[in-house]
Amino acid sequence: MWCFPKRWANRVLCYAGIFGLLFQLLAAVHAWWHQIPLPHFWLLVIAPLLCLLSGLWRPLQVQQETDRPS
Repeated sequence: MWCFPKRWANRVLCYAGIFGLLFQLLAAVHAWWHQIPLPHFWLLVIAPLLCLLSGLWRPLQVQQETDRPS
């Protein structure tokens, strides 16, 4: 169910989601280090999470993956 996709569109969405989550994490650490308040940080994480989920989770995939043997 949670395997890394083989189709190119789903794989690109996974890479974009991973990059977005890492970027938001680094931005949060930077803001914390410099004492910059981020009152609604969780709102910034929604888009990368949706990208990652739409690449990994079968009902949200752009290109349907073929059935994989278990």
